[in-house]
This record gives sequence, structure tokens and C-alpha cells, in this order.
Amino acid sequence: MTDQLVLTNASLIDTDRGLRPNAAITISGQRIEAITFDGRPNLPPGATVVDLKGASVMSGMFNCHYHATYKGIGANPGGFTPIGMEAPPALQALRAANHVALALDCGFTGLVSAGGPHAVDVSLKLAIEDGLIRGPRIMAGSRDVSTTAHLQDRAVPWYWDIRENPGFNRCDGADAFRRGVREEVRRGAEIIKIFLTCGHPDVPEITAESDLTREELAAAIEAAHLCGVKVRAHAARRSAVLAAVELGIDVIDHGDGLDEACIALMAAKGTFLAPSMLYPYRVGQSATGAFGDSVKRGTEHMLKVLPLANAAGVKIVLGDDFGAVPLKHGEYGDELDFYVNVAGIPPLDVLRWATRHGPELMGLGQDLGRLEPGALADLIVIDGDPVADIGVLKRKDSILAVLKGGRFEKNRLPVAERAFGEARSVA
Repeated sequence: MTDQLVLTNASLIDTDRGLRPNAAITISGQRIEAITFDGRPNLPPGATVVDLKGASVMSGMFNCHYHATYKGIGANPGGFTPIGMEAPPALQALRAANHVALALDCGFTGLVSAGGPHAVDVSLKLAIEDGLIRGPRIMAGSRDVSTTAHLQDRAVPWYWDIRENPGFNRCDGADAFRRGVREEVRRGAEIIKIFLTCGHPDVPEITAESDLTREELAAAIEAAHLCGVKVRAHAARRSAVLAAVELGIDVIDHGDGLDEACIALMAAKGTFLAPSMLYPYRVGQSATGAFGDSVKRGTEHMLKVLPLANAAGVKIVLGDDFGAVPLKHGEYGDELDFYVNVAGIPPLDVLRWATRHGPELMGLGQDLGRLEPGALADLIVIDGDPVADIGVLKRKDSILAVLKGGRFEKNRLPVAERAFGEARSVA
């Protein structure tokens, strides 16, 4: 008996060289053992062989700004419900389990949290590792860590007297931020979310450049790194972006207000950017008045500056506020389509964001994001060519198979054959 799998007649998507036809990929256990392009695949005795008939194969994708618990956020016509209080914690956890399984079926084998309540992300990660539920590899996030009177804090009436908000951790002063970050790490967070500014989309009546002092931000970043975890910042002001990057932030979320100075510094320091532009783009299509004008201006600016960041070598990653109106979980492919067909980024670049930069952010760049011998076999099989038509990734049915660590997590492939043996299904 063998645990070897050979995928033949594949069109391999190399994000450096494009589509490479007539590939055969041999997987042994959790890793890729060999790839050939000469039409003569290595067929070890007893290996399971699947003829892909020209279907595309690429590394699994990563969503690096993911809110697992979000469902219909912003849809309440009667007013704002604080994040983490929109449903009972157990229901939010069940929704999150459904969402991460859906992400896996859509071809995302990795997720990086952009913040979540009740330490749900941590439990999701453990449940997946224990085999209790299906899901991608997860970097678990924290509650939003920020100051009294930051944007989300203002959204909650003071007279509700919420002493400990499940969605954010209120801190004031450098020492409080150190303690707040360590508290999130104690709860299992692997990446800390700092709510540094308002914006994305912008709030015209709030003009503060930053909700944190430089000392508070420096303390938060230092504390996270001393604990061995990464830190990301919701930052939609130029000065705040520059300060965060100078102080060693790992990820800038949104980056509205980004300019050439920010881009140069981010490229030099290797700072990741999660622009998450689909959400404000769609909001701007329906919003009116001063708010609508502000959203549209911000989106138009980012549409101009994002190609500059990409050309400069900034490590851009995918991910957006899916689960917040007007983005639905499961429609993750819409984001790739937006960056190609609206923002004008070349398809191979966007696919590189999706497959290579995500693993690098998670610290898994040596094992994932590349189809070559020795890499972990996290890959997807696609009915179509996303280099020629990125829109195929919008259709969940186009994802024929998803493998994580060499194991099928989704499989709609034809019946396989066993080399030098009987036919065998890989379902």
C-alpha cells in the first residue's frame, strides 16, 4: 500500500512563468516529490494516478484579512450592534466553522485573521488541527486593540456600560497597550490587530490622524514581537501608515492615504499590505452625500496608487471584509476579479499575492506557495485558466479539488487508477 498520488496532464500555474502545460505532479505523503513536463511521469508501483485532462493546478490561496464570525455586519437598520455582540458566542462559533469550510471549498488553504471576538479564531484553529471540523490553515487573530474613543468605541453608547467588549480591547497609555497585547496573546492570538485610525471607508466628521500616540503604538508593536507574534494595523491615514511602518508593523490593513513615501518604506522594510479595496468600492457605488463622496475619493486614490505599490515590490496580500454588507462569505473570488479587471493589476501578480505572499506572512514561505519538490502539497485543481480569465475563481464549482498537506479536502475529480493495479477512486 502507498500514499503516493500522481496528477498527470496538468496545466501548472507558475506565478513567475505563467501556465506550463503537460505537467505531472507526484505527491508522497504531505509533500510534492517530483514534477515533470516531458510527458513521461514517474508512476511508482501502487500510486494513485489521476488524469486531469488539462485542468489547471496551482498552490492553494490565502485570505489574509479574514473575519470568520462576520455575518451581515452593517445590515441592522435599527442601529449599530457592537462586533461580537450580534449573536450568542456559540452561534458565532458555528457560523465561523461554516465560513472556514466554505473558504476551503473555494480554494483557500490558508487564512490570516483580521480580528475576531471571543477567541473564536483560536478554537477554530485547534478544532481543525484536531480533525473536528474542516478548514484551512489558520493564523488566529485578536480582538481589536485600541484606545478609549477610537472609532468602534464611539459607536457603542457610553451608557450601555460595557466593561469588557468582546470585539475590542480598550487600552490607554503605553503600559496599558503592552498589557493589552499580552492579554490577547494569552488568549491564543498569533497576530494582534491594532485599530490605529478610523477610515476605510472614511468618516468625514472624524479627522484625527491617529487614535494612538507614537509611544502607545511602539509599545504595542514591541510587546507583540517580544511575545513572538505579529501585529497588523487598521491604518487609513498617511502619517499613521508611515509611523507604523517605521516602528516595525508587520501588516498595514487598507492603507488609504498611501503615497510614494509610504510605498518606498514598506518595500524597504518588507511590510505587508492588505488593501481590502473591494468593500469600499462597493460601498461607494451606493453611498451618497458627504460619506459617499469620501468613500469614492479614497477608492479612486487607492486605484491609482496600488499599481505603484505592486510595481515597487510591496508584499500585497488578499483579504477583505467578507461577511460585512455588501460582501458575502463564499464570494472570495470576486476580490481577485476586482484587482485584475478594475484595479488593472496583471493576473499573475494577483495570483502571486494569493498564493505566495500569504504563506510568507504566516511564516510558512519555505513550505507553501510554490509548486516544486519538497513543498507541502497544498494545491487546488481548477476547471479553467485563471491567468486568461481570473473570473473562473469566482465560481466555486470551478474548483475541482483542494488538497491540504497531500490530503483531499474537496474532490470532484474523475475516478483514478492505481499504477500497475486496479482502478481506485480518490474520493
